[in-house]
This record gives sequence, C-alpha cells and structure tokens, in this order.
Amino acid sequence: MPDGTLPAMYFVDLDGTLLSTSSEKCFLKHLLKKGILSPPAFFRFLSFYLRSPGRTIREGKGWNRNYLTGIPPEVIKREAAICAGELIKNSLRSWTVQSIRELNNRGCETVLLSASLDQIVAGIAEDVSIDLILASSPAILNNRFTGRLNDLRPWGKSKAELMRRICDQRGIEPLNCATAGDSWADRFIMNECGCSIAVCPDRKLRKLAVSRNWRIVEGRHTKWA
Repeated sequence: MPDGTLPAMYFVDLDGTLLSTSSEKCFLKHLLKKGILSPPAFFRFLSFYLRSPGRTIREGKGWNRNYLTGIPPEVIKREAAICAGELIKNSLRSWTVQSIRELNNRGCETVLLSASLDQIVAGIAEDVSIDLILASSPAILNNRFTGRLNDLRPWGKSKAELMRRICDQRGIEPLNCATAGDSWADRFIMNECGCSIAVCPDRKLRKLAVSRNWRIVEGRHTKWA
C-alpha cells in the first residue's frame, strides 16, 4: 500500500498482467490444433462477432464463448490443464508472480480475477500460490457446454462488482486492497482499490496511471487479437 502497510487483499488480472499473452486465444489455437474445435465450428464462433459488433464494444472481445458449444466438460478440463501448463512454462510475467508470492507469504489473501475460463485460470493459480480465483464459468446442459456463462464475466465494471462482493463477505474496504491490471477495462477496479499497479499497460491505462500516480511496471502490452 502507499503507506507501506500490508493490503487486506491483492486482486490480480490474468491476461496481460500475470501472463504476457491471451490465455483464451492460446486455448482456441490449442483446441483447433487438437481437432477438438473443427474449422466450421471456429468460423461459426467468429460469426457471432460479426453479428454482434455492439456487444463487442460494450463487453470486450472475450464475451463470445460459443466455441465451447457441445463440447463435454471433461474434455475442456483436460485440455485446459495442458494449455495452462504451457502458459506457466512460457508466458508468466516474473514481476507479477513475485508480487503475488511475496504478499502471499506475508499473509495477504491473493485473488486471480479474470474473464478467462475458470478451467484455465485454476491451473495457473495453483502454480503461483493464488488463494482464490474468480473467472468465467461456462454453463452446462446435458453434460455439454452451451456457449453461455454462469454469473458475471469478470471484465470491466463486472470485475469491480465481483471485487466488492468479496470485500463485503470479508468485511473489508476496497481502499485497503491492492490490484494489478494491464488494460483500460481494468480501470473500474483500479479506481476503487487503495493501491493500483499498471502492468505493461495499454496507452489509455498508462495515461490514467500517470495522472493518478499509480505504479507502472514497464513491458510490452498484450493484445487480445
């Protein structure tokens, strides 16, 4: 925290902040390579973006989970574990990993708050000693994914809302918490926490971080596409 005290909780973003790449973009490539996601199914997935440009503007590019439709959960769980292992090996940002482990060792509860799939996030969180994850939870019907999500997708304002839920459950104030993010969409949660760190930020978040005197960790910004 700015005054040197230990934050009550540390909320960390995944793609671009803990990872130097997009976890779900890597997962899509993995599913295509393994033949689990067929080319026709992939193009149907892309067509949803063409039909809903307004939603992409409002909710970011990651809102579309239709590529999961019809796939059994056990298949995604297995392949997500493989993909998470590759991301851990090749794409972790050392500064963010170190900050998580240092705060965790001092008794600060750490939370990985990501719009990525919870099946991917869980594998990464375990490796870097994260206490709690909140991620996108895909809905299941008749043992098949539907392409929809349960509850809120942790992105933008929804990420800040989920952060407030956790704080309320523990009886702490967001101002006593720290957070790390990389993109303009992270500004909502970063504006509410008492200590915010911009990790390899995009142009707009960098400008905000400078104006708010937030710490900036330099590095190449990660783009979703």
